[in-house]
Amino acid sequence: MQINSNYILVDTAKALELALINLKQSKILSIDTESSGYYTYFPKVCLIQINSNGKNYLIDPLKITNLKGLAPLFADPNILKIFHSAQDDIKALKRDFGFQFTNVADTMISSRLLSMEQSSLAFVVEHYHKVSLSKVEQKSNWEIRPLQTQQLRYAALDTAYLETIWLKMEEELKRRNLYEEAKSEFEFTASEDYVEKGGEGFHIAKFPDIINFTPLERRKILELLRYRDEKAKKINKAPFRVFNNDRLSQAVKEQPNEEKCMEWFGKKDGSEIYKLLISEYSDPIETSELSKRHGEDLNEEEDKKFQNAKKWRLRVMRIRRMEHSLLPSNKQLIAILRANPQNIEELKALHVFSDWKVENYGPSLLTALGGVHNDSMLSKLVSVRSKEAFLAKKRKKQNHSQKEE
Repeated sequence: MQINSNYILVDTAKALELALINLKQSKILSIDTESSGYYTYFPKVCLIQINSNGKNYLIDPLKITNLKGLAPLFADPNILKIFHSAQDDIKALKRDFGFQFTNVADTMISSRLLSMEQSSLAFVVEHYHKVSLSKVEQKSNWEIRPLQTQQLRYAALDTAYLETIWLKMEEELKRRNLYEEAKSEFEFTASEDYVEKGGEGFHIAKFPDIINFTPLERRKILELLRYRDEKAKKINKAPFRVFNNDRLSQAVKEQPNEEKCMEWFGKKDGSEIYKLLISEYSDPIETSELSKRHGEDLNEEEDKKFQNAKKWRLRVMRIRRMEHSLLPSNKQLIAILRANPQNIEELKALHVFSDWKVENYGPSLLTALGGVHNDSMLSKLVSVRSKEAFLAKKRKKQNHSQKEE
């Protein structure tokens, strides 16, 4: 199939009206979005790419005030919508425009179920089409207008290959008896509501080399991150663009005077940061606090169930020879054990994960929460990869970790 890299820029109401005439006749749409998230604190969709019947439509939501015409297409159960990493795009489109989705396929989830070496779009395009996608424009500022020709070409290619890739993946998923599982995951992704994240917009454990700071220095890093986050939120700018991590590290390590702080961070911010650096803190952050995960705030009974759930997950991973990313997360397991469902119907009502997982994992998970593990409940499940391939990848990951250490 010849891939068309040309595009149709849709940046007026009339252009959208004309595009919708063609899109409404489609049975398959390949969709992607570009966001401002690399530049702004509050991300917004800056471009919507839709590929249909070999045509690449680039829809500009910053210039078109009314996109309601797209809603029926996205909600139509007779039109297949293909994404790569559907969760990100669908939640963004729900957040900004209130769109709803049915009949979705996700080539990223599929790549993981098919145990491909990587799950990035660039990798799957290379795998199926022997084409290397340029990622030069990946971190472009998509909010600035006019968009440049190279940005538009880049955006068009992000959807140009999805249909042919999905058709090949669909065939392989069916051949390996993984299609129903994949379909259920797609349906769950499409049905998830957008929920605004609460709390702080950062995790100190992810700060570069945080393990190498002293407990007191970590406390100062945390206070600087909080200050930066609040400023970033007020001016709607990505935090690392307000003050970069290297400069924050330098300030904590070198303890500059107020004059130097104002030189580094500006007069007002420098003065405030200097105050944070010289303040006395009685609550340093120990190394053990950095490794806290979901579950460490559980009571004794809940923690026992959580440990049982994690053992159950390892059993599933071993039996199915699969990646952890396809299994219920710690957050999902905790939501389940706290809700304490007594049967499959109650578990399904929680809407924590897909119906396939409820049906195929639910019985053994509910049993495991009580401390009883029954592998026979899982033995009928299809292995995601061969034992040899699973062990080879596991060894490769272990070797990589050892080299990094």
